[in-house]
Amino acid sequence: MHVALFDPCYMAMLRPEDAAHARRVLEALGDTVTLLDGRCCGQPAYNSGFRDEAKEVGRGLLKAAQPFETVVTLSGSCTGMVQHHLPTLFSSYRQQGAQKIADRFHDFTGYVATHPNIGRLKLKLEGTVAYHDSCHARRELGSTPHALALLGRISGLEVRRLQFEDECCGFGGTFAVKQPEVSVAMMTGKLDDVRGTGARVLVGGDLSCLTHLESGARGIGIEMETWSLAELLSRALP
Repeated sequence: MHVALFDPCYMAMLRPEDAAHARRVLEALGDTVTLLDGRCCGQPAYNSGFRDEAKEVGRGLLKAAQPFETVVTLSGSCTGMVQHHLPTLFSSYRQQGAQKIADRFHDFTGYVATHPNIGRLKLKLEGTVAYHDSCHARRELGSTPHALALLGRISGLEVRRLQFEDECCGFGGTFAVKQPEVSVAMMTGKLDDVRGTGARVLVGGDLSCLTHLESGARGIGIEMETWSLAELLSRALP
């Protein structure tokens, strides 16, 4: 299958190598991949109340995605924005067209886990990781079972679940800016949970959460690495 790989703007800036990890996994599944990068889904503007600006930015993404039947997105929050919120910014006539394109967007975790060639992947990686489940993955996309299924496919990997897995890490996009004290308190609680697992690597499907937690860990002296699921799967390939 020929798919577009959407590398969201913040990921392209913070961890550009994740797109290469994802491409490696998709190509191992037999897909042909075209990269869509340097674009934004409009979520930062949308969350800040700038709906016209969000629509304009999102329009560019939908136009770039239009030629592709399948668009794989590396960020769960961006997937949720495109699928559920971006089309609502358009008038009724254009909303149908926007939704048609938006429905082609799939989060990386769910796409890979349900791929017809998933059995081709011979995944092996010795080690221990903790798993962070983002709010978008659990509540909006329902991709938690897919993430756990992928983790379970990796031979030699011990996955340690968090005690309070369903609690938010405190990032929430602009929430962390508008409510920094609450955000930091939530982050600290999540880091205590991670530290309790004894794992030194935290894995998740949303780099926004992982970046928030990694920066917080550095600030309070916790030694911890964060890997996206794309990076973990890429590392586990032969």
